[in-house]
Amino acid sequence: MLSIQKLNYHYPETTELVVADINFKIEKGEIISIIGESGSGKSTLLKLIYGLLDFNQGEIKYHEKKLKGPAYNLIPGHKMMKYVAQDYDLLDFVTVGENVGKFLSNFDLALKQQQIDEALAVVEMTEFKTIFPNKLSGGQRQRVSIARALAQQPEILLLDEPFSNLDQTLRLSIREKIMDWCKAHQITVIFTTHDLHDAFYTSDKILVLEKGKMLQFDEVEDVRRFPRNEYAARLFGYVNIVSDSKEFGIDSLSKIVIYPEEIQLSEKGKFEGKVISSKFQGRDYLVRFSFKNIELVTYSLQKLEPNDCINFEVKKFREIK
Repeated sequence: MLSIQKLNYHYPETTELVVADINFKIEKGEIISIIGESGSGKSTLLKLIYGLLDFNQGEIKYHEKKLKGPAYNLIPGHKMMKYVAQDYDLLDFVTVGENVGKFLSNFDLALKQQQIDEALAVVEMTEFKTIFPNKLSGGQRQRVSIARALAQQPEILLLDEPFSNLDQTLRLSIREKIMDWCKAHQITVIFTTHDLHDAFYTSDKILVLEKGKMLQFDEVEDVRRFPRNEYAARLFGYVNIVSDSKEFGIDSLSKIVIYPEEIQLSEKGKFEGKVISSKFQGRDYLVRFSFKNIELVTYSLQKLEPNDCINFEVKKFREIK
């Protein structure tokens, strides 16, 4: 189990905390995603966990052993972890296969090749085994870097925006293959992402960071179902934040969150709105409409025209701070 308690960090040249009072525990084999706006401290937190930075306060424990930063270790980083940064750090003068096997033992060469081949297969880079990295695209280099970490079968795998350079079709298949492989090998994964689909489809839990502070750490479903505040709710895409809930017959002193799918268009709906726009988004239409000077969004299976009158019901909502 990895345990982080009261973790604080600020850069040497300032006293402003970029990671503040972080507390959470992760069990073996869990997959955790860290989400938040740019500058919220996601990458810094990964570096602290891996031991590339010295935290100012708090502690990080792995199986009750305290982990320290570079001031306490001759070689920064922890042996049971592998960290894949966004710079990939590949050697251009040796092949893809040799890069993947760089840190593997040469004691059993047949086993080493098996580990290399398995890792390349997971990231769908088998056919590039004998190619040099300088011939690869950014997304391909990213996959090789991940394969190198997988080949070593660490106990904990830290990934910083691991799918950021992959096109959409590859992203879907490789994301699933990597996480399924880690699950099968009971590897704990902590990864940062700006893509909510990465977080939703692959994580057991999501950690939400806001300006370096841990806003929420919950099961995937609960993070969206019960966002702590407006910031957390808006991280999940289109959302309606309503200050005056009385317009909907809801007696609440707090703001309420209504997700687009929770507004149901119906001829029998007791509320009436006017369409602002209707845009196709693959499976349905995203409809923006006005209701008593409030702009809302919902989904429709049919295209609606601007100024169309619609009736709707609010099927569900939740209060936020």
